Order: sequence, then C-alpha cells, then structure tokens
Amino acid sequence: MSRSTQTPRVVWRWEEKDFGFRFRAGKGKRIEEYYQAAKAGEFYIVPRSKRKLSKARAAELAKTTESHTSPRIVQIPWQDYDRDWDWIATAEGILLNYAGCLDREQIERREDEGVQRAMEHVVSQIERPEPVLLTVPLIQRLHLELMGAIYPFAGKWRTVDLHKGDGPTKWPLPPCGIEPLMVVFERDVLSRSPVIHEDDDAVFAYASEVMNELLALHPFREGNGRTAFVLCNLILMQNEMLPLNIYDRRDDEARYFAACEAGRINKDYEPLRALIAEWANRTHESWRANHEA
Repeated sequence: MSRSTQTPRVVWRWEEKDFGFRFRAGKGKRIEEYYQAAKAGEFYIVPRSKRKLSKARAAELAKTTESHTSPRIVQIPWQDYDRDWDWIATAEGILLNYAGCLDREQIERREDEGVQRAMEHVVSQIERPEPVLLTVPLIQRLHLELMGAIYPFAGKWRTVDLHKGDGPTKWPLPPCGIEPLMVVFERDVLSRSPVIHEDDDAVFAYASEVMNELLALHPFREGNGRTAFVLCNLILMQNEMLPLNIYDRRDDEARYFAACEAGRINKDYEPLRALIAEWANRTHESWRANHEA
C-alpha cells in the first residue's frame, strides 16, 4: 500500500507520551494548547481543565515547538478526559494510544509488533542458565513489552469493568482491585513453576491452568489473551517445544472461547489443554514439513 492511500493517523509526540502536545498560542486566559490531528495543518484542542501535563511542563514543551498562527481546529475524537487514561476512547471504541491510531487495523499492526517484542523477552529468559519462575512481575513485564509502545496503562492492573465483544462474558472490577487476586494467583499457580516434565501432557495441563486462570482474572485493560499465550510459549519453550502462533486461537475461535469459559466458570482446564496439545502438534508437524523435506 502506498503512503498516499494509507489511512491518516494522528502523529503524537512519542518521546513525551503526552498524546500530541505540539504548541501553545494566545496570551493570558486566551492561551490554548494544540494537539496535532490526523491531517497536516489540523489540530485538536483539549480543554485546559483536563490537561494531563503540568502547566510548567506544558510551557517548557511549548518553547521547543513552532507556533502555528492559523491552525484548522477539528473535533477531538477522544471522550471522557475526566477519567483515567484507560477510560478514554473514541466513539468507535479505539482507546487513547501513544501511536495516535484511530483505526482498528492500525492498532492491530502495532499490537503484532508488541508480540514480537514480548517473544524476544521470552527468548532472553529461555537463554538463562536455569529455568525461570513464572511471577507476577514477569507477567507485568511481558504485558509492558506487548503494549508499552501503544497504551499508557501497559503493565498496570485495570481499573475498569470489561465486557468484550457481543457475548455475555464480563469481567467486573473486583472491590479489592486486581492486585490481591494476582497475589493469590502467584501463590496457588505460578509458584509451582518452572514445570519441566518429560510428559508433554503434563506440560500442556500446566500451561492450560496458567492461561485459564489469567484469562479468568483479565488483569489488564487490553492484551490479556496475548499475554496468556506468551506465558504459554514460555512454558512450552522451557520444555524444548516450539512456541505456538499466538493467532492459532482465531482458527479455533469457538472452541477457544468455550475452553476459556470452562476454565473461568468451572475451573475445567481440560478443553484448553486439548487445544494447546493440538496447536503444539500442528506447529511441530509444520516445522517438520518445512525442515525435513
């Protein structure tokens, strides 16, 4: 796709992670802060009362940028600026993001890049002399690798209720928050790692339990499924197995969702264990076909 036909995207100031501050204009009560919009020469204005930068920092940034005397002001797409960052979304449900993406395809492209970064971190863990333990900080680090270039809440526990898609599944925010539940998850499940076993089914069973319990909690605002798959790959690779394609779940979407529900509602890890075994065998057969021809 040529650059001229690509969907325009907002270009935010990445290094500041402030979602697009570009310059200030006016004096006294008339001063405004402008945020670059989707097209050259167009800008958003966010009300001063809802800024996330301090006045001093905004003024400091303004000195480093060129003032525009007659920008074309367009409606800002983000809603609910009075709430925390993980509430803010466009009318189409695109969350506020560092990349400035206003299109689902663009977000997914960025998320794919995050998967590669997370897997690079997994490889670095596999290369250590001793098998690493699964821990809550490791999970947060993987999520940061996955989502840190996109969302301001990467690596942080969600502070909102979740309801994905058109289905009935909901993840209300527990009254105590997510952190105490992650402590229990680490104590009851992660503490049994590393699971190194000659029986592949034992490995698949543990990977299923880890994935199911993490997905039942849905501790992050976005990226829970990817985080669960990356953890699964770490477990498999510790046992000298090939990593799964994180998007295998799309080929078996109905079974995957049913397996997640079985784990969430009944702590029945067998359906997901069977799927992981199938995916692992499929991956192995594909590797053999490509390397042993």
